[in-house]
Amino acid sequence: MMLLKTLLFLLQFESIVGFTFPNIYGTPQNCNVRISRRSTSLNGMKRPILDQIASTLFNLEMDRVESSSVEDDRGRVGEPMAWASDDSLANRFSEVIAGNDLGYKFKQWVADIVAGEYDQEQVEAYAKEFITKTENSGVPVVMFSFTTCPFCRGAKDYFDLEGIGYLSMELDELDGNLGNEVRAVLGRMTRRTSVPAIFVRGKAIGGLNDGTPGLMPLAESGELKVLLQ
Repeated sequence: MMLLKTLLFLLQFESIVGFTFPNIYGTPQNCNVRISRRSTSLNGMKRPILDQIASTLFNLEMDRVESSSVEDDRGRVGEPMAWASDDSLANRFSEVIAGNDLGYKFKQWVADIVAGEYDQEQVEAYAKEFITKTENSGVPVVMFSFTTCPFCRGAKDYFDLEGIGYLSMELDELDGNLGNEVRAVLGRMTRRTSVPAIFVRGKAIGGLNDGTPGLMPLAESGELKVLLQ
């Protein structure tokens, strides 16, 4: 238990673990891929030891998000927007973790545990269809997001300010455990389990401040305008 609490303390700044919480929302309307599934719960998986780890991480993360949540200047509730600043400790920690293979493997391991047993091919097709159909509809940007994540809200604020069209799939507003499954699949697709996971014209660019190379680095270099053309 102490080891898990220590890991979550180290990872708390960016919702690096960031499990999703099942609620009443359904799947995005522009996805035709339907996920054949039974109701999923962390305690319903047939992996007793991993199940206990997943449940413990899940409960600790719920407590962490609740205890750190504040209302921002736009009335949105979530972790502090200051964490998304490029010079914040949270962002620097995120860049260190994202910049090495060990960090990715650990985060992917955690994402896989919490995702549990699911049809990986079907969920990957679901995520890819959302990206493709959004691009084909004329919207240039796709984002996989958590509503409480300050990095996600920062990316949305930038797109809104610049008048750049985007569609966002909120992983914490998907049925059952689907959000965690999509997150695990995105990790294998992009080698990043952190959110936001942003795609421009179908190309993965990373998150707000980091990735390949990330939204703000692209914007500051002028490369984002080229991608959007």
